[in-house]
Amino acid sequence: MLLRIVCLLVTTTILLAGCSVPPTVRRSLATPYHPVNVTRLAEVLPDTIRRVAILPIPRSRTDSNQAAGADALEPEFRAELHKLKKFEVIPVSPEKLHVLTGGTDWAADDRLPADFFERLRQATGCDAIIFLSLTTFRAYPPLQVGWKARLVDCEKHLTWWAVDEVFDAGGNAVAAAAVGFANRELNLPESAADGAAVLRSPRRFGQYTANAIVNTLPGR
Repeated sequence: MLLRIVCLLVTTTILLAGCSVPPTVRRSLATPYHPVNVTRLAEVLPDTIRRVAILPIPRSRTDSNQAAGADALEPEFRAELHKLKKFEVIPVSPEKLHVLTGGTDWAADDRLPADFFERLRQATGCDAIIFLSLTTFRAYPPLQVGWKARLVDCEKHLTWWAVDEVFDAGGNAVAAAAVGFANRELNLPESAADGAAVLRSPRRFGQYTANAIVNTLPGR
């Protein structure tokens, strides 16, 4: 009977200790998150795709939070895409897109004009186009960012890469990946003092998510 009570007390102590593990420790023990909702037509991009036009992120007319997130994170996504150096990136402004296609932004699942790809190819010299949408944006902890992207070639309109991911900083795996990215890539004073600062900054967390997304592109 005494032995059973001792075992029960030990088990209870272990369970309570597990519940009180600090978030920083839980993050350090977690396996860093890698995007999984990714589709590739091939593991390597064809040589014919050397110049890629990236379209503006559609801004919601009814969700000011999403629109603000798109304004803040669009430059971060383009910067991460440039850093990858898998192809020449050609940003297309809303004004230029409107002149060419009649719309200031387009999502991958929109009904496109019949000569959409040809117009962009003639105007920019691009071989393919990236459609990009910000599907989720939460600017308060736990931060949350969602991306939907698609790379489509201009000649055959084949989708070479598609991704649809939501990153939630409240998850240990995502938090671990974000902190790891900050420590490796950002080299900021606040990151050196506190790697978890990335989990409190919508822009820095957005930069991590953009980096995670573009690194799922097919290789060269």
